[in-house]
Amino acid sequence: MSTTHAPWGSIELLHNVVIALTNLSKLDQRISYRAKVKLHGKNTAVQVTSDGLVAQSRTNILTTVHDLDGFAKWVAANQAAFKALPTGIVVFGEWAGPGVEAGMAISKIPSKIFAIFSVQVGRGDDAYIVYDPEQICEILTPVLQCPGLHVLPWEETQEITLDFSNKAQMQEVTPALNAMVERVEKEDPWVKRTFGIEGIGEGLVFYPEPQSAPISPENLAHIIFKAKGDKHRTAATKESVQLEATVVESAAAFVSLMVTDARLEQGVSQVCGGSYDIRNIATFIKWVVTDVEKESVAELQASGLDWKQVAGPVQTRAREWYKERCGASSVK
Repeated sequence: MSTTHAPWGSIELLHNVVIALTNLSKLDQRISYRAKVKLHGKNTAVQVTSDGLVAQSRTNILTTVHDLDGFAKWVAANQAAFKALPTGIVVFGEWAGPGVEAGMAISKIPSKIFAIFSVQVGRGDDAYIVYDPEQICEILTPVLQCPGLHVLPWEETQEITLDFSNKAQMQEVTPALNAMVERVEKEDPWVKRTFGIEGIGEGLVFYPEPQSAPISPENLAHIIFKAKGDKHRTAATKESVQLEATVVESAAAFVSLMVTDARLEQGVSQVCGGSYDIRNIATFIKWVVTDVEKESVAELQASGLDWKQVAGPVQTRAREWYKERCGASSVK
């Protein structure tokens, strides 16, 4: 069976999209967006290959022996349905529910679910992404009745248009985007509708309005963006949706901005299995440093700082935070 991982790219914040389109000289365009709820779970996928099914996390191939919160076992239990899908597709979604992540509305549902947000058709240069819910359902007809499988719908019926060549227009629109995110954080509307459970949500992912022409993973990555509520932002920005990177005056202020408890807790979930064990501290610090460096290019540039100035303080913050949590977790 193929063991080639099919990556789902990192979804950036809006100010990073503005920078990317500037660098690509594509600011002379208007893009209409629609949103889906961003579930607080773990990015997973099912590859349908000529050799069989491949379950994966964001970074690794999974098996029923080396699993992630039972996802590979769920795929194995539903393999007959998935094998009826076209060869060469990758089904991306969030594996979410009790025991995956805590503290959210989705954490309180009866059992784990696979909530699908996109399907990749093909690999390499010919690949394209399908993210319209109706089109996803058409592709995934054989698996729609699998227990625990859901296709995430559009959450907001009204599309929002951003004119990337008109900063004033974008400034007028961003308050509406922030209000949408705030509503979801107060109460996850999809979880309430689907399961009758009330509780907070994480945020939204804004997708470009689907067009007739297929869109490649690379081109989608340039224009898709996410926005998390105040409790879940991994950077301590003033708003969920901003047009410009936050400016800081020192390395210490940079650490306060970028190395938040939300980011550190995400690291524990990603590489430490959600538990605090001092033996995992080096792996944890490496993840935090890599994640901050990847996501702070715009903030460093806007603030006139370079990575060498902040790398040490980022490591120190991560180390001290994790050691403190390890000490607290050992107290009975």
